[in-house]
Amino acid sequence: MNTRALEDLNWKREEFIGKNLFEILGVFYEVRNVLPEIINQLNQGTKFIELVPNAYIRVLNGCDKFYINGQFLGLRENGYLSKIIFLFRNYERELTQEYLLNLALAKTKIFPWFFDLERNKMNIDPRWFVHLGYPASDYLSSAEFSDMVHPDDRETLLGALAGQVAGSLNKKPYTYRLHRADGTWEWFEAQSVYLGEVNGMPYRIVGVCQSIHDHKMIENNLMDARDKALVSDKLKSAFLANMSHEIRTPLNAIVGFSNLLTDSDAELDAEEKKEYAKLINTNSEQLLLLISDILDLSKIEANTMEFHYSEQSLNDLFTDIYHAQVLNMPPNVELRMDVPENSFYLRTDPMRLKQVINNLINNAIKFTVEGYISFGYRVAKNGKEVCLYVQDTGPGIPEESRNKIFERFYKADSFKGGVGLGLSISQTIMRYFGGNIELNFELGQGTCFVARHPLTCCA
Repeated sequence: MNTRALEDLNWKREEFIGKNLFEILGVFYEVRNVLPEIINQLNQGTKFIELVPNAYIRVLNGCDKFYINGQFLGLRENGYLSKIIFLFRNYERELTQEYLLNLALAKTKIFPWFFDLERNKMNIDPRWFVHLGYPASDYLSSAEFSDMVHPDDRETLLGALAGQVAGSLNKKPYTYRLHRADGTWEWFEAQSVYLGEVNGMPYRIVGVCQSIHDHKMIENNLMDARDKALVSDKLKSAFLANMSHEIRTPLNAIVGFSNLLTDSDAELDAEEKKEYAKLINTNSEQLLLLISDILDLSKIEANTMEFHYSEQSLNDLFTDIYHAQVLNMPPNVELRMDVPENSFYLRTDPMRLKQVINNLINNAIKFTVEGYISFGYRVAKNGKEVCLYVQDTGPGIPEESRNKIFERFYKADSFKGGVGLGLSISQTIMRYFGGNIELNFELGQGTCFVARHPLTCCA
């Protein structure tokens, strides 16, 4: 036994002289002393015995021990065992480091790997397979790995690995996506180095890969938020520019016609005064609606929009809307109300629901120059919601605008009045109710908006 081994066991060399080896120490596997069995096998003619993994030496009269790997060699003379050579190495420290590393890695999404150049396969931590939802393993071929890489990332990643194999060392980390067993893609980052080189070529390529999917999703969300903030900033700039025009237009009319009515030098007959007063009233209502939309938008932004629910007769609610809106119809447009004979009672916020229907009718008025605007409701066949609709005989909505009409500040026709908030606010209100607004259309045959209100409201 060498001096280093004695030091590891805290023994002095002289303490071994004259002692029987079997009385001093043993070679153990788990709790069984296998040294007598090994000596017996050597006596019976076995020349070489490899120790099993996790074997250890232990002092029989104490607690000192350390893990070893090694071999027993039996030398024979004249057919008899004459010498036993025991070659071993203490790898207690390495085993401890390995266990600590595995313990630390088990709490992470970091997976060590190495590339076997001779067999052209990747040996990867079995946890990697389990993490991705595949049966546990510890290796896969280059082709199998290639199939798992996202097509958009495959050329870059496999090109980098091929460069490493060819002797072009690159310590740069690479990000890529891997196909999970459930069909989704997960982001990873990998980095590798050479374990050693022989004649300028890598002896072995080792590395780690780490799941960065959560970080990538946070990064993407932050980028989306940034992009939305930039878009929102542009929209608000355009909104402020548009607002100055939209507010100034009715104000100019109000101030101008008011001055005419109060000007003592202006010779106005009764019909002219009536017309000017009507124009002042129309522009005042337009300005009031504009300010109301702006206030509602600020409440939506601050999440302070209030709702007050009660049992409401939809026939009564629609009748109120009809009497208010019939006066706003253009000369060649008829307002039609389509409701069941027996009224349906719905738990809702009547003021907010009126706001939605009025917004839809006001929107229809802008685009309908002749024909009719019809509004009404029906209980859906599924018995879970009421469908409230507004239909017109206008030109319909162009295809390029259909996916944008519910966006804030968007206007399908920039020459029409308003700032593009009515549909967005109405959609928000319906979503507060637990429903939504859908667009049914046939270009050239008018537009129909359907507001779906659940019978069991969210409030």
